[in-house]
Amino acid sequence: MKPLVEGLKKKYGDKVEFRLYNVEDDQTGVALAQKLNVQYVPTFLLVTSDGVISKTLVGEQSEKDLAAGIEALN
Repeated sequence: MKPLVEGLKKKYGDKVEFRLYNVEDDQTGVALAQKLNVQYVPTFLLVTSDGVISKTLVGEQSEKDLAAGIEALN
């Protein structure tokens, strides 16, 4: 999934902020996953500029589905 996310980052990086967390080994990622009740990897949380989670995508996603979620944030 990382190459796909990197490609989307290049395409949308000037419009949205991408944050990637290791929710298995990194304490910050583990704490965030617990706070947001993330149970599966990968999980994509699409968050508005107001901090509201607009969409949660669980499991491997297609570029088309992730891009549609990003586009819907605008």
